[in-house]
Amino acid sequence: MPPEQFQLAAVCPNYLSKMKQKPTNPPPNILREIQANKVFPVYLLCGEESFLIEGTLKQMLDHLLTPDTRDFNLTFLEDAHITIREILSQADLYPVMSDWRVVIVRDAPFFKVQQRTTPITIVRNAFKIEITNPQKSISTLAKLLEVSSQQIAESHLNYVNAVDSLIDELDTKLTDEERGFLERLPQIAQQLDTYSTETEDTDDVAVLLEWLQGDLPKNSVLIFTVQGPVNERNQIVKAIEAVGRYRSFDPVEAGPSLNRDPLYKKVSDKFAEFDKQITPRAFSLLRTRTGGDMHTVAEAINKIVNFVGDKRQIDEQDVRNMVTQNTFDSIFDLTDAIGKRAIGQALKSLHEVLASGQEPIPLNATIARQFRFALQAKLIAERKELRTIHSRMSFREFTENIFQPLAKEVGGILPNTATHNILKQNPYVAYKIFQTLNAFTVDELVTALEKSLDVDAQLKTSNPDATCILEQLVCELCTSTTGRRSTPI
Repeated sequence: MPPEQFQLAAVCPNYLSKMKQKPTNPPPNILREIQANKVFPVYLLCGEESFLIEGTLKQMLDHLLTPDTRDFNLTFLEDAHITIREILSQADLYPVMSDWRVVIVRDAPFFKVQQRTTPITIVRNAFKIEITNPQKSISTLAKLLEVSSQQIAESHLNYVNAVDSLIDELDTKLTDEERGFLERLPQIAQQLDTYSTETEDTDDVAVLLEWLQGDLPKNSVLIFTVQGPVNERNQIVKAIEAVGRYRSFDPVEAGPSLNRDPLYKKVSDKFAEFDKQITPRAFSLLRTRTGGDMHTVAEAINKIVNFVGDKRQIDEQDVRNMVTQNTFDSIFDLTDAIGKRAIGQALKSLHEVLASGQEPIPLNATIARQFRFALQAKLIAERKELRTIHSRMSFREFTENIFQPLAKEVGGILPNTATHNILKQNPYVAYKIFQTLNAFTVDELVTALEKSLDVDAQLKTSNPDATCILEQLVCELCTSTTGRRSTPI
């Protein structure tokens, strides 16, 4: 497999643009508000932590609806093709023998972040066809700004705010000609006879915005849940914030110290419900082995509590006995040992992963995936001239200052399939991989990926012992490299 097949098509020259500071005010406590009978007509719950979203949703329903009337007053809408009018027709129904009617809509498409092309590229493409195809030029920008063509023509407040925000975001990336193009969009749109013709999706969004800005039902609660991030510039998100509650549930990241780690308090409080305490070392091991994933943490706590019985203090051995190291970290240890050319440690890590129950073929596929991600990260880092990312850089700092900007700028030129794109993974995966890039050159990563793909064919077609094949792969990767480290990124 030639190395050039792995090269990126292009990488944008600018890296970190000025980042807007997000409000530092803590988000409202939705559950506490509902307990105090402060109920809003609409909620948006989103983020990577689906466990926290579902937990919050369950508690909201427990407070809003009684078990005996829940079936009459609760509607779940999960069809990706559900229309706004169908959603609102359910929300406008009056509750039956209850104070509230609740409508839950999962993963509505109009919230999703769908930005395969960077904004500056979209602007430049629209600018190029301003004369030859003004209709398409305006419709392209309308979609980017999430406004209608008619709102552009009328210089509607939604358009003015959206275009000002876009110009501020792109800043120095815009040429004077492109900036002038954005400023004269209303004049271009006014010259089009069909500027008021909108797509069905835009009509749907307009209907929802009109509903949110109108006289909302007094006894209905509309709850949108979205797994993953939402576009905060989205008009609907802003409209929901104005009349309801918008809450993003992101991974619980490690704090600078144990007492300032929010997950430590959550875990300690949970163990306290069972009259137990967890030692700091045991908690650190628990966080490492679960990756901080709340769903995995909750399952681990239940296992530990059942395992220790009457024992009150949870120590490292209890965690080690009941919580296996997550697959990603195990594979990371393996590839890290290969990067250090430590054959003994690499073989030890390989045997530990196999002993945990991992099958050889999926394990090799995971190893190949790891090297594929490392190669993508290496190429991106070299093109962007990133400095070495050390372990002392916090996960939050990496996510906000490196991962998120990279995902916006170059995520679209990597493979579309999420399983083959490092910038479509959980940021924790990229965080760990970017820290080890100095261990390999590009050529070494290409060789490692090729060897792991060859092993895949061997495992599926050969009779020899699968463990021996994987052992041979590890030894070759540790010994057949150039023996030198790449220069700092």
